[in-house]
Amino acid sequence: MAHVAKKQIIEDPSQAPGYFRNIELFSNLSDREVACFKLASQSRLYKKDKIIYLQEDAADYFYIICSGWVKLFHTMPEGEEVIVDMLTAGQMFGESAIFVQDLHMCGAQIIGDAQIVSVPSKLLREQIHVNPALAVNMLHSLSQHHRRHYGELAFNATLSAPQRIGCFLLRLCPKHKNKDVSFDLPYDKSVIADTLGMKGATFSRALNALRKETGIRITDQRIEIDVVDILAKFVYGPHSIKYISGRI
Repeated sequence: MAHVAKKQIIEDPSQAPGYFRNIELFSNLSDREVACFKLASQSRLYKKDKIIYLQEDAADYFYIICSGWVKLFHTMPEGEEVIVDMLTAGQMFGESAIFVQDLHMCGAQIIGDAQIVSVPSKLLREQIHVNPALAVNMLHSLSQHHRRHYGELAFNATLSAPQRIGCFLLRLCPKHKNKDVSFDLPYDKSVIADTLGMKGATFSRALNALRKETGIRITDQRIEIDVVDILAKFVYGPHSIKYISGRI
């Protein structure tokens, strides 16, 4: 059975006008069809480190992240944990289980305090059978997720350790802002290292090298970047113009 935190239900952001319209799965459904999911959804606040579900748990719900971060992880037969993906606001997880015997293929854990909307998987399964538009949206959403995820894996394989950290930081930079950017890391550096496939010592050395090459400043969890384009050029080299032009 899924390990759902027993927290008091709070004000549900999924009930706000247009909330579900911003989720690709529901983007082109009728008001009546969207209302069906809104009425069945619940929003809960989860604390850091809470397990939402474990690998091979029954998929009673799928989830939409309102805020915070969620780690998807696979547990190997020897017990070793491998991070599959890190997800944040606006992204879904757990929905693909309806195609694999209604069992979750990996575990999901809260990495930073998060507000999560849960929707019954049974409802999604029923609606897919009677609504071709929803079925197409589902396939497109899964396809886009896999394309993004495997594209990132392939690209990261070509980068040095400092470049991989730089790429991670670029994804956290506010769009359309190039100078005097500052933000807090969304989760612990040890988790970032695991996500990027680095040991702790390697991550520390790579972080120091990144500082020297780009001039970024890191104090505890705080990141300060004077000029984002300098970091982009270090990460992407001659292809940085594509990144830079995409931020304009």
